Amino acid sequence: MENKKQNLKQVFCWLVICCSMIAIMILIGGLTRITDSGLSMVEWNIISGIIPPLNIHDWIELFNKYKQFPEYKLLNQNISLDDFQFIFWMEYIHRIWGRLIFLVLLIPFIYFLKKKVIPIKLKKHFFTIIVLIVLQGFFGWYMVKSGLIDNPNVSHYRLAIHLTTAFIIYGYLLFLTLTVYDLTYKKRSVVMINRNVFIINALLILLILFTVLSGGMVAGLNAGLVYNTFPLMGDAFVPKEIFDLNPKYLNFFENPITVQFNHRFLGILTSILSLILWFHSKKTNLPKNIKRKIDLIVLIVFFQIAIGVSTLLSYVAIHVALAHQFGALVLYSVSIWTLKSLPFVSK
Repeated sequence: MENKKQNLKQVFCWLVICCSMIAIMILIGGLTRITDSGLSMVEWNIISGIIPPLNIHDWIELFNKYKQFPEYKLLNQNISLDDFQFIFWMEYIHRIWGRLIFLVLLIPFIYFLKKKVIPIKLKKHFFTIIVLIVLQGFFGWYMVKSGLIDNPNVSHYRLAIHLTTAFIIYGYLLFLTLTVYDLTYKKRSVVMINRNVFIINALLILLILFTVLSGGMVAGLNAGLVYNTFPLMGDAFVPKEIFDLNPKYLNFFENPITVQFNHRFLGILTSILSLILWFHSKKTNLPKNIKRKIDLIVLIVFFQIAIGVSTLLSYVAIHVALAHQFGALVLYSVSIWTLKSLPFVSK
């Protein structure tokens, strides 16, 4: 029994490392997007792409390939080799980190499978995560390809899906990490009848994911630059251009003004739902540690709103925009941690 616990501790440490790497990957992806580095690598070579440029001849060859594509021809004709090297390294790190995540997840997983350490009920979840990571890699290239044809911008639809999928993979893995923690360090909990807190908490996690999806649309359309005022958008809460496109439904997906409005609305809705969760927790007989986590959720939500407003007012300054994305990840993590801590959630 003691040996089993020790093995599970090793699995837990491994999963913490994997979660941390995916969290870092989300931030690297955000930095790659903000610095417009995503289209600097015009090829996707799974094996040979691991080797970086080793000399000036390699750099010139890559730069000449880059010059054949729309981003250079339409936007970056004055870019120097030094500038190209910067955006190339950003995208290179992004891709290499993705491959490293796959290896760090796969190799120990095979080892733990052979040692029969991973609980049988969890095996299918690990296989699912590995498949999702592989698909995420292929979809990442599919996203980049959308900016290598005519328009030197990746599809905002693909960008939003790519970002949201990264959050889903992270959240899935974090939930498994907390499950292994419970199996290692905690006793089985008592099931409670009142599940309202669980339902509100689960809805909050879903709303955060929708807000992240909306944030990806904002980033893909550069919608953060259309109205840089708050709480008004120009002279009104609801700008008059919100339904300029026809058919009308397209505005929700392709009108930068409407997309920014949607993101603001979802952010406010998230804050309202977090307050509902907080008020309900005060009326429910929950352990103090869970109530403190819900207090933390509300605190993070209001910090996140403040950073989001700062992102707008700063015209999407790099460090502020990254802090906003990191804030979303922290809020998402604490919400999942809270959900997993609830005494009526299976351990």
